[in-house]
Amino acid sequence: MIGNRGYVAAVATIFVTLAGSASSGASRLSQPPTAGKTYTFSSATQGTGHGGTWKDDKKSILQADASGKVAFPLFVFNSPRFGDLDYTGEFLIVSGNEDRYAGFVFRLRDAGDYYAVRFSASENNAFFARFDRGSRTILQSFNATVSSGQWHTARLIVRKGAVTIFLDGRKVGTASDAKWLVGK
Repeated sequence: MIGNRGYVAAVATIFVTLAGSASSGASRLSQPPTAGKTYTFSSATQGTGHGGTWKDDKKSILQADASGKVAFPLFVFNSPRFGDLDYTGEFLIVSGNEDRYAGFVFRLRDAGDYYAVRFSASENNAFFARFDRGSRTILQSFNATVSSGQWHTARLIVRKGAVTIFLDGRKVGTASDAKWLVGK
């Protein structure tokens, strides 16, 4: 999960079909598995923070660092490595001065190499990006209505090099990049 210059809460559920080897806000999980193994995350003890201040907040994980000193704070769940996956999570953007967004990271190799889908309440969009050695490349951007102070449900279906993005039950778009096919 990512967040910037504010508060973001998050909880996540990952349904693995093929188990491979800010803002401020909160996140939580939903949706039963369709196939494969299900992983549920709802506590900061289930992962490691890379920047930001992460803590448990009721049934969600809260990114509570509003200092603006960390550009892309990450919380990485202690999970196996995945190839293809079907991910559903909820997020709540609470505040943010510079930007209000929440996002989800997948196929993470380390704190500088991963894919991210970000939902911005400041810009009313969602984008798919690749972080390569810490440098961000936005691969595709889509219009999306994202509100602060309201829980949103995000779903990512990742198959080989393609990611299909859903927000609140509506398909936002599909994008692709095949640089990394496995990661956390």
